[in-house]
Amino acid sequence: MNAMVNIGFIGIGKMGRLMSENLLNSGYKLSIYDKNLDSMNQLKEKGAIIASSVHEIGKRNDIIFTMLPDSHSVESVLDGEHGLFHSMKQGGMIVDMSSSYVFSTKQLAKRASALRLTLVDAPVSGGIKGAKEGTLTIMVGANQEDFLKVLPYLKAVGKVINLVGDTGSGHALKAINNFLSATSLYATSEAMILAKKLGIDLEIALDTINKSSGQSFSTHYKYPAFILPRSFDSGFSLDLLLKDVKMVSSIAKDTKIPVLLAAIVEQIYEAASRTGEKNQDHTEVIKFLERISNFSLQEVDELQHNNHT
Repeated sequence: MNAMVNIGFIGIGKMGRLMSENLLNSGYKLSIYDKNLDSMNQLKEKGAIIASSVHEIGKRNDIIFTMLPDSHSVESVLDGEHGLFHSMKQGGMIVDMSSSYVFSTKQLAKRASALRLTLVDAPVSGGIKGAKEGTLTIMVGANQEDFLKVLPYLKAVGKVINLVGDTGSGHALKAINNFLSATSLYATSEAMILAKKLGIDLEIALDTINKSSGQSFSTHYKYPAFILPRSFDSGFSLDLLLKDVKMVSSIAKDTKIPVLLAAIVEQIYEAASRTGEKNQDHTEVIKFLERISNFSLQEVDELQHNNHT
């Protein structure tokens, strides 16, 4: 495969739009499709070709990327009545960059192989910032030959691109990564609430922790960027993070591996989802903790209050 290969991209959401833009900026000819026509207009102005259906984009392209909400959406796009399995030419490649379920991916890969197509999974980490800057971490599940075929295109959207195992391994590792992310974020939230209650300045607390053994991506980035300023605009929803934590629980059940902490983390984010506002950002999990503790990170601590009275 080379730059002359016809490329398609399905799923022009927050992440997909930025990733597609980076492919266009790298000089690739790109067809795009999304149910939301408005989401495609910006890319049309940058040179993208608008496809009218999944079937059309399948017929037109040799390699197609998907960036969709979940496995059900991917299955519909691939194996539905007018899906890619029924429209792509033999020898074509599908690269699923969604956060899909590992065992669903493995089954779809078998279906693809029977039709002389190839399915590679390549989920990403790095959020809106990474998608915009083309610095995403990409976890690829494929054999070595297919990995090398897709690598040039992945370099247009990512910086760290690792072959982590056979097909499905990328989706498994992405779920595991997001379970760790969800766990550290909530643990940091409990720590910050406790520190605030004790009158400790949170910026000083984070600066100190980030030079100590308790540091994490949440203390280095999520708290300073999204939570302390109360912007809650990371671009990744709480419900999507909950979906990934649930996937870890399902993977553990299917593989008969106990993951005791995952069950607790899942319940926490489930409760936060049910009691919070619709479409809340995942960083708004702090609001759930503020509700059940009846204390806010915005509270003026007693020491500061006394210093001003």
